[in-house]
Amino acid sequence: MNQGNEQPGFWALIPASVRYDKELPPNAKLLYGEVTALSDKLGYCYAQNSYFSDLFGLSERSVTRLLSTLVDRGYLRVKRMYNKHNILQ
Repeated sequence: MNQGNEQPGFWALIPASVRYDKELPPNAKLLYGEVTALSDKLGYCYAQNSYFSDLFGLSERSVTRLLSTLVDRGYLRVKRMYNKHNILQ
């Protein structure tokens, strides 16, 4: 998750396969770009759905649906990691 003092990468990478996938809603393509920008530093994105919800002005439920679509279409993988206090997606 973006901690406020760290900015995501300047570029969001959206490959042609995602950009031209007619089954993906436009917001899913934008979300994919943000995930790649946040993944730039560590190789993975650890932002929570609430981060994307605030960033794009969408409900968390909408973000969850968009992420599920990206996972179902094979563009993203989600790994849930558990620590003492949180479930990180």
